[in-house]
Amino acid sequence: MPATQTITVFDGLEIHVEPVEEPDPVYFTSDEPEFDVHLRNNDAKYEFSEDSAFRWTIETNPMQIVHTGEVEFGPLDHGEETTVTVGGKVLAYEGHGVLGIATSGASGKNDSDRWQLKTGRERAADPAYSFSVWDESDYNASIRRPKRMQLAMIGTSVILIVFALVQILLAMGIFG
Repeated sequence: MPATQTITVFDGLEIHVEPVEEPDPVYFTSDEPEFDVHLRNNDAKYEFSEDSAFRWTIETNPMQIVHTGEVEFGPLDHGEETTVTVGGKVLAYEGHGVLGIATSGASGKNDSDRWQLKTGRERAADPAYSFSVWDESDYNASIRRPKRMQLAMIGTSVILIVFALVQILLAMGIFG
């Protein structure tokens, strides 16, 4: 099951990630999911300028970076929020996937109320959204086929029980 958490930096810049389309029920290696990154300045230390940026990464276990990118946003004053979309690239590897967000610092001119958020290093990304990635043929063999087999066994059992009841009723002389 996917999991998400809100990342808070600079005492109030909240970053929350959710998929544009929910996985059904998992992502496959051939999928190219996109994610909405919601940024909200919930009374952070700074107001952020229009050239602020963060780095996003998609990793699979163990810590193998599949995709990375840098996204600019802003301006973002106190109480404001914005959404940017990231991803859209093939996942390629099976396993546990994590979309991480990396920020490093903020800088600005001494007389400015707006500071520029700087991107962080890929390896320092905080996990914001996790999900499962399967090869579709493995998923079919491990999950879908056994479920179908269980349904077929239940159906067969019901048919055998009905047949046995008919045999018992015939033996008791209730029918014919």
